[in-house]
Amino acid sequence: MDRKGKAVPMLVFFALLAALAGSSFAQIEIPRITIQELKGMLDEGASVVILDTQPRAVYEKGHIKGAVSFPWKARITPQDTTGLPRNRLIVTYCDCGPGEADSAHMAAQLVELGFADVKVLQDPSIRGWKQAGYPME
Repeated sequence: MDRKGKAVPMLVFFALLAALAGSSFAQIEIPRITIQELKGMLDEGASVVILDTQPRAVYEKGHIKGAVSFPWKARITPQDTTGLPRNRLIVTYCDCGPGEADSAHMAAQLVELGFADVKVLQDPSIRGWKQAGYPME
């Protein structure tokens, strides 16, 4: 086998390794919470941290009352989470439709960093929250 023949299998091998390394978040299944469940918890005084994973400019135009801006990024670090309590439920949300892709990705990263109680606000997420007339800021 010549050099060219060896290069293709090696490229395939490294591409497969890269895909597997980058897909760990996709393999973590994060529980969902409905807007009604979240609203009920808040009404009962539950200690919940709500993270709005949308861009800061979108957050500033209106967000769930009490939510903290935590914009999506491809890779969060432990330093990004220093202000987040590890002993409280964390709920992430976005306005990204079915699958809640951005907020689910952020939630999975939080789980990988050791946060045990993380949920994603189920679609219709903030759109449903607004439609229900729930508190916004």
